[in-house]
This record gives sequence, structure tokens and C-alpha cells, in this order.
Amino acid sequence: MDASKLYEAVDDVVRRRRTEKVIGDVDNPLPLPPEVAARNNARLMEALKASGWAPFHFQRGVDDLVEPWRAHVLWQESACKLARSLRDDHGIKSKLPKLAAGCSAMVLMTWLPEFYDEAAREASNLSRDKQLMHDEEHLAAASAMVQTFLLLLTAHSMVNYWSSGGPLREPEMLDLLSVPRGERLLGVIFVEYPEMRKNFDDDPRDRRVSARRDRRSEDGWIREVTL
Repeated sequence: MDASKLYEAVDDVVRRRRTEKVIGDVDNPLPLPPEVAARNNARLMEALKASGWAPFHFQRGVDDLVEPWRAHVLWQESACKLARSLRDDHGIKSKLPKLAAGCSAMVLMTWLPEFYDEAAREASNLSRDKQLMHDEEHLAAASAMVQTFLLLLTAHSMVNYWSSGGPLREPEMLDLLSVPRGERLLGVIFVEYPEMRKNFDDDPRDRRVSARRDRRSEDGWIREVTL
């Protein structure tokens, strides 16, 4: 593919990606056929691995990994179990349980701050400004990885929604999901596989598209600097 065609393909995916929330029924989630699950789970994992090529500046160096991000994947069965637990065991009344019940998979994206606690800050020979800069770099890198993942999902025609995570940000919820305490939740990505939309003409789930999409400025936020 020549450069212009490649640019057009990437540009199309960037512009085509949109936030779409799929609100499911916690008690009656739509079944995901095993063959559909297997095929798309593999595609999701490919997309996730490719997202790991997002740029980062400082080596994080936790568990012998240089990346400042982590991903925790729940396939549909686990997502549905989480949905029921959030509602029944933890009394979560927001839309979060219904989002977990409506997705084909969900991915918790976390980032690893380097100077999360006072002990780490005091043990470092970096100034506080340098420490903040390192953590800002880690957060920016993790965000770039998440956006790359969203675009690759879109290229696979997988509906996606980057949620802040709401109650899942709480330490006890992260413990429930076996997320190490040193990680901070950057977002929860809810994913719907394309076959789910095609296979259910009477799909009872509610779909909500971002209200901000049509309010975007094409280039009003760009400023050219001349010296």
C-alpha cells in the first residue's frame, strides 16, 4: 500500500471511531456463541498486543517490564459475573453493572505511577518537579496506548467505549479484580463484537452514542507559531 492509501486508511479509522455505550440486562445477558467468542477474543488480544507499540519515554521497570501500563482482560462470562456482583454484592446503582452485562469483553487499563507514595518520593534523588514529570510521561504514554487500542478495535468493527471506571477505581474493587495496588485505573474499555449486533434483530439492549461527537472543532484548537 502506498503512503497516500495508508494515510487514508488510518484517517478513516480515526474519524470512524466513536464512543458507543451498550447497556445490557444484568439478569439476562445476550449469549455469545463460543465460535464467535473464540474468533473475536483472539482479534482483541492481537489488537491489545499491537497497542503495546505505543510510545513511552521513561522505562518503568516493574516486574522486569519497561512499559508504564498494564491491561486486565475480562471475557464475557467474567464480565457478566462482575455485573451481578457489582449490583448484588456491592450495591452499585449506576450504569456500570449494565455496561458490564452488555459487552462482549472488557479491559481494565491501568498505569503505573513511579512516585505514587511518600516513601517512593523520599527515596528518589529526583526533585519533586522531575518526579511529577516522570509520572506525567507515564500517564501520557498509557493514554496513547489506550487510544491505539481503541483504533485497532474500530478497525475490527468492534464497538468500544472508554469509561473512567467509576466505582472500579476504588481500592476494594481493584482488589476484587486482582489489580495490584501500585497500579492506577486509567479507564475501562467496554467492547462489543460485531456479530452481536448482526445476530440479534430484536436486540433489547440500549445503545447510547457520545453527545460530544458532533460538537468537535475541526481545527479550532490548532495554533501556528511564528518566531
